Amino acid sequence: MLTGQQPEFGRPDKILRIDKPGHRGSDHPEDIPMRATLFAGFAVLAVVAATSITPASAQTVGGISITHGGNNLNTAKGKFSEADQAVTTLAGSASRHGKVVTNGGRNTNTALGKFSFAGQDVTTIGGDASGRGRVFTNGGRNDNTARGFASSATQSIATLGGSAFGNGRSITNGGHNTNLAAGRFSSADQQVVTLGGTAGRHGLNVVSGGNNRNAALGFGSSASQQVFTGGQ
Repeated sequence: MLTGQQPEFGRPDKILRIDKPGHRGSDHPEDIPMRATLFAGFAVLAVVAATSITPASAQTVGGISITHGGNNLNTAKGKFSEADQAVTTLAGSASRHGKVVTNGGRNTNTALGKFSFAGQDVTTIGGDASGRGRVFTNGGRNDNTARGFASSATQSIATLGGSAFGNGRSITNGGHNTNLAAGRFSSADQQVVTLGGTAGRHGLNVVSGGNNRNAALGFGSSASQQVFTGGQ
């Protein structure tokens, strides 16, 4: 887990795509092809931002910044199970009596089956608060589950906090999305991106990724969910 501070950053202009090779057991001709592609969101951007910040610029001046990496659980059980998890949480910046609270979220990704694969990528970036502004960023509670003979579960969550100044409040909730696929050839894919907004003087900006649930049950089941929420 990486935890760092992010004083200032620009909005990402695109989502990076990471292709993951098939997991163990997928080379048999009778296997159903696994959709093991992770949409990493802003994970790469977060890592680059974290490594490019100097210690001096990362300091909080006259403000409070609180960061919680979150409780992320990634589990794969089965004969050829494989579990991959990447969690990145970057603190926001607070200055001039501003306050920033960043919670990485409680994300769970589980795949159960003979050829199960569970991949989870969670990125949470705090916002910017100044002039007694308040910024709260919650990575969300996202569940992605696949069960079955050839189960495959991929989950990518990116939450970017907003900004507030002049006693404004910006609240960004990544949402609690559930994507479930159960069956012999089940496959569950979930991508969630939430961008916070800006709150000006005595303003309030609330952005919620939503409470979305997408499920597919049965023989040859497949569930795919993409959620994008952006504030202003």
